[in-house]
Amino acid sequence: EEYKVFLAPFVPILLQALLMCFHDESWPVRDEACLACGIFCIAYPEECEPELPILFQRWTEQLTDQIWSVREDAAVALGDAITAYGTSMTDQVLVVLRRDLPCAKSQPAMTQEEYKRRQNDIDSHTDSQLYSCGSLAPKLRKGGAGRIGCGDCQVTRPKAPWEATDGCVYLIRELCVRLCTAGGANGTGMMVLTDDILLPIMEELVDVCRVRHFPQSDDLRTTLWKQLPVIANALGKQRFKRIYLQLFLELLMKNLDGSRPGGSTSQLSVHAAGQCAGELGNLVGNSIFRGRLEEDWQGQVFDRVMEERRQRMQRLPSGPVMEDGFSPFGPSGVMMPTSPMGGRLNASGGSRIGVASSGGATGSQFVTPGTSPVDVL
Repeated sequence: EEYKVFLAPFVPILLQALLMCFHDESWPVRDEACLACGIFCIAYPEECEPELPILFQRWTEQLTDQIWSVREDAAVALGDAITAYGTSMTDQVLVVLRRDLPCAKSQPAMTQEEYKRRQNDIDSHTDSQLYSCGSLAPKLRKGGAGRIGCGDCQVTRPKAPWEATDGCVYLIRELCVRLCTAGGANGTGMMVLTDDILLPIMEELVDVCRVRHFPQSDDLRTTLWKQLPVIANALGKQRFKRIYLQLFLELLMKNLDGSRPGGSTSQLSVHAAGQCAGELGNLVGNSIFRGRLEEDWQGQVFDRVMEERRQRMQRLPSGPVMEDGFSPFGPSGVMMPTSPMGGRLNASGGSRIGVASSGGATGSQFVTPGTSPVDVL
């Protein structure tokens, strides 16, 4: 904080460099540029305000990116902008959210067989965007006067409508975490995102996630189930249980029911749905959660999934405990991250690069990146 004043004169130049990075072909560069600009807005709101219109345009473009982590971090950056600029930015974000959330309904229909055939078609992947770090791309291509960063950004595959909806799921999470938690972006501790605003958005979210006319719809629901527990914790037990829980139960149980032999639901989606059901049950109480299930088959599905999860936990090895008390197998009694965001948020609710932002979800346990058992191994 004491050095903030010394860096302030260089903020405009640094911001211009970051804006150029938004055009980079390498998605990790674009990813980090999103986060860095959001952090700049929190630290230097006045210095960044002249570039805010172009920043907002870049963030909303990245919110529909082909890479899921870029979409998520664009949502995090927009959340940082809400923290920095308050109501005026919130209103702009809500306009984008309402516009893009239903986009998955306009996704062209495609069967699973057509999707697999396209995945194996060489012509369909020619001149498509690189999904590695992109380090080899500039070495294999001539440069040019208009080239920026490590690529010229002229060769990309079209963005899919469902990806815009997927980005909106992360954006809803950021709005709830920052504006529905005590001490949120308004700084007064009062709730900003009221049910009059949020309820229609959540109803639209459930409705659009029911689509099944394209294979990636399972990926969309996977994102929903991973983010819903975070949203629920941000809203609080009583508010979520009273108003929002019932909206998601039918879709959640149908997703879990697809895990039966012969079901067409992807295993990633089923696993995410099972984790979501378990975490929501822990939040509102398993007996209350089950009591909200209106059909007998829904209760049977929930019981089966919870029993399977219990058996898997019992089969987990305790493993050897090292001298410092750490076990790579996760010994009982150690709090592991229950949030689907995992290491992308730290204990203060900050972004995955370790910078805390105000308005983070309180009461959630997150592991600092690089310190989880998986990272250590």
